[in-house]
Amino acid sequence: MNIIAFSNQKGGTGKTTICVNLASALVKLKERVLIIDLDPQGNSTVSVGINLKPDDLTVSDFILGQARIEDVMVDSYIADLSIIPSNPDLAHIELEIANRSKNQFYLKKAIENATEILKSFDFIFIDCPPSLSLLTINGLCASRYVIIPVIADYLSLQGLANLLETIDLVKKKLNPEIEILGIVPNMLDYRLKITEESLELLRQEFKDKLFKNGIKVCSRLRECPSFGKTIFDYAKNSQGAIDFLNLAKELKRRIK
Repeated sequence: MNIIAFSNQKGGTGKTTICVNLASALVKLKERVLIIDLDPQGNSTVSVGINLKPDDLTVSDFILGQARIEDVMVDSYIADLSIIPSNPDLAHIELEIANRSKNQFYLKKAIENATEILKSFDFIFIDCPPSLSLLTINGLCASRYVIIPVIADYLSLQGLANLLETIDLVKKKLNPEIEILGIVPNMLDYRLKITEESLELLRQEFKDKLFKNGIKVCSRLRECPSFGKTIFDYAKNSQGAIDFLNLAKELKRRIK
């Protein structure tokens, strides 16, 4: 059971796109994956075709220990890809637990309490919010690895520096086991000079922490969430599908 957080406190890096489509790619490689949607926007939930009703249980109930994982976890339309869904109510959790002791470990405790069921999954992906929040800290404290999506521009690289400081603090004070599994360059447009310049900076700074297989610009990737599909079901022969399958293979090699 490999628990991986997807995090970048800067929005617009395609974090959810990476999380959902990489999960789907791993299913193609015969792995069983659970996504924990820890973002109040609920984009991962919608991206795998789940439309919640007002009274449906969500990740909020799971984190607070108010519902069993069996009652919260939902099977997506893809065999072997399940999700613990989210909705905007999740944002209220931070206020609810803000003054409680050890509030950084609520998600970790919930996962530990559900180990018997979760050990049937090969990978657990945690889609963190695009901010440095208590929910993000919970995601990092519950994870063994972090994958960081970035886009090839100056502001994204600045946001990366801030996130690395946060992860370093989490490692020193809260979760000594956490490691950066890799940085994924996303929305690569090789027609732009800044793309190769930014990649070269990343290679120099992070060396083997930079995934060799990035994700190129692909209009189909932007379209598929509105249909509740991953790239493999929406446009299986697209460049996006090819890129994500290669990324999944590299991820498996890194885990080993």
